[in-house]
Amino acid sequence: MEQRITFTSEGITLEGMLENPGAKRGVVITHPHPLYGGDMDNPVVLAITESYRKAGFATLRFNFRGAGGSDGHYEEGTGETCDLLAAIYRLKSEGVEEVVCSGYSFGTWICLTASLAHPVITDVMVAPPVTFVDFLAAPCDRGPNLVITGTNDSFADLDTLKGMVPVWNPSASIHVIEQADHFFSIHLAEVSQTIDTYLSKA
Repeated sequence: MEQRITFTSEGITLEGMLENPGAKRGVVITHPHPLYGGDMDNPVVLAITESYRKAGFATLRFNFRGAGGSDGHYEEGTGETCDLLAAIYRLKSEGVEEVVCSGYSFGTWICLTASLAHPVITDVMVAPPVTFVDFLAAPCDRGPNLVITGTNDSFADLDTLKGMVPVWNPSASIHVIEQADHFFSIHLAEVSQTIDTYLSKA
């Protein structure tokens, strides 16, 4: 069962929801843009979390600075990257040996940014908003491993994404959900099933 926790990032208190069944593998899940209502209780974030929980991972979803009950304010991705690193450190303090990060929308940008600059593994990216946020098209030997997107996602142009994913990781898989927009409102089950299938083979 998840428990509410707090931890600090650059002296800022952040809130999160942690579940640790004594697993050796764990995941930190990141949420959509905090300036547009994104938080750790987003339905896609919850779906990602549940898939990892079922696969036996320790899970930590949290609110970036300025979102939900976390202190601070939005810092253009720089502060949020520090928040992710702090969350990974917090999960490792539970005795979790291997921690990856997975996210949705804006959260995928933070995951990839961290992976490009730090020893952080990005595992699953759901709807990377490549037409909304300036993603760096650079090789990343720490993921992503699976990218999920929809054909009707105006924030994650499919052609752009298909060009960028092989640059990030040539062995990454792309799963395209027909007719899904950025919010996956009636496609959450397919998002979950796709992640479940991937994790069953991981």
